[in-house]
Amino acid sequence: MSTDTLGMATGGQAIAVPAPADMADRGLRAWITSCLRPEYPALILILFLSVVAVLAGLAQPYLTKALIDGGILAGDRDTIVLVGAGMVGLSLASLGVGLACRRVHVAVSARVLHRLREDLFAHVLTLPPAFFSRIRQGDLLTRLEGDLGEVQRFAVDALLSAVSAVLTLIGTVIVLSTLSVKLALFLGGLIALNSLALAWVRPRIEVLSRRVRDAGVDMSSFLVERVGKVRCVQTHLAETRELTQLQGLHQVLRRRMIDAQLFGYLGGAIPNLVLSLAVIGIFVFGALAMLGGEALTLGTLVAFATYVQRASAPVHSLMGIYMQWQRVKVGLARVDALRAVAATAPGGGDAFRPGDIVIRGLTHAYPDAAAPVLDGVDCRIARGAKVWLRGPSGCGKSTLIDLLHRQLACQSGEITIGGRAIDTIELAALRAQVVVVSQQTELFACSLLDNIRYGRPSAGAADVQAVVEASGVGRFAARLPQGLDTVVGTSGTTLSGGERQRVALARALLMAPAVLIVDEGTSSFDEALELDALRAIDALLPTATRIIVSHRPLDPEAFDQVIDIDRSAA
Repeated sequence: MSTDTLGMATGGQAIAVPAPADMADRGLRAWITSCLRPEYPALILILFLSVVAVLAGLAQPYLTKALIDGGILAGDRDTIVLVGAGMVGLSLASLGVGLACRRVHVAVSARVLHRLREDLFAHVLTLPPAFFSRIRQGDLLTRLEGDLGEVQRFAVDALLSAVSAVLTLIGTVIVLSTLSVKLALFLGGLIALNSLALAWVRPRIEVLSRRVRDAGVDMSSFLVERVGKVRCVQTHLAETRELTQLQGLHQVLRRRMIDAQLFGYLGGAIPNLVLSLAVIGIFVFGALAMLGGEALTLGTLVAFATYVQRASAPVHSLMGIYMQWQRVKVGLARVDALRAVAATAPGGGDAFRPGDIVIRGLTHAYPDAAAPVLDGVDCRIARGAKVWLRGPSGCGKSTLIDLLHRQLACQSGEITIGGRAIDTIELAALRAQVVVVSQQTELFACSLLDNIRYGRPSAGAADVQAVVEASGVGRFAARLPQGLDTVVGTSGTTLSGGERQRVALARALLMAPAVLIVDEGTSSFDEALELDALRAIDALLPTATRIIVSHRPLDPEAFDQVIDIDRSAA
């Protein structure tokens, strides 16, 4: 099986991308069909309107023949007026049908795209943190936006365009055959020549489309990362170096785009050339046939040429659909690779039951690591205890917490809470009761209040006020223009590091968990503020199990239990 790879950050492990022929085996076709199924009635309506529009389009050249032969050449004024009025009425009716078809089509297309994106986004939200540490953010956004858009456009637009084009071609061939068999055969020969030329162009378009997509992902990933770290770039005087790197990426993208555009131009120019030759041939050979006494009228010749010109649109449409498919196969492979990434296991159906936390023989190793970060760790934390988890940097404290929160899966050993293995507890129930405040604070570009309520949107004002005071948010919120309603900017950039950590602590306290883990979540606090925060946690959550990770020298007497952890013991 031929494969590509899911774009990962440097040092990450690549994820295989299936070849297009293998995608249906993994349910990609069923997934797209499930998103299309609610739109079947609307699609049938669009198909019906398309058939009406095709019939109206096929009628116009025939009316032109009647106008010329039966009206103009015959000198029949009544026929001229009647046929002319019919042509005007048919044009207005076509306009109305086109507007109705477009209205329904746009709505269907948007709903399908949104359904696909919502489903894929829901899947992304279930993926483990290790995945996001490896994939480039720009690559992920491209899959959710650009690649998915290509898939949607092909699934809806290409299908309907193909049906309309095929119906138009079939109708045109039938009408042309009734007008002149010889001219129809001449046109068929040119189309066969056109097909041979395009058979040479098409495979190259697919390869070039993939190369352009890859170069575009490299560029977008570069921009997302550098813009997000612009302060670091400025601090290290790297503006010129980063600009030079962007110019290099642009050069690669530009070169690949030029190659793709040239072959894309050939893919469109060849059918245009065939159309021009067809029209010239029709008038030349048709005129010679008329002079030779064959039963061809001027109206027939004009109608034939008009049908050929009208047939060019569906021919171009079908050729465009084929070239679009070459690009879509690239997007399909990238979307399918994202869907194939295994989600975090939802766990069993057990409810969460507070109790002692017991760790037995816990071992965990990261890919390509020389040794396990945890190796046979055993310990017990009593329910409701206040615990200081300490140890040197890199000893596995954060890994242990990620395992406890099921951000990582246990490779060997077992963690139980209340006598139940955590992988048997329903994941949502576990994470509602085991809450982590980490050193890396994640805030959203919304108000302070919305950030605090993020884990518990229905929290009342009294509960919010309690955690605001306990976490120290109230000390700086009072100075802000709109207080808790102040918007904090993307990732909370308008706040200091300590202020962001206070918001994160307030958010965790508001969830009132059975187990609260503060993993260096007060590292940006000064010593006095950290002690105040720990006392406030004790006051708000006196019966909860509280696990504190801090490199600062704390008072062991303030804790029920102190755990010194290294790779193999606790």
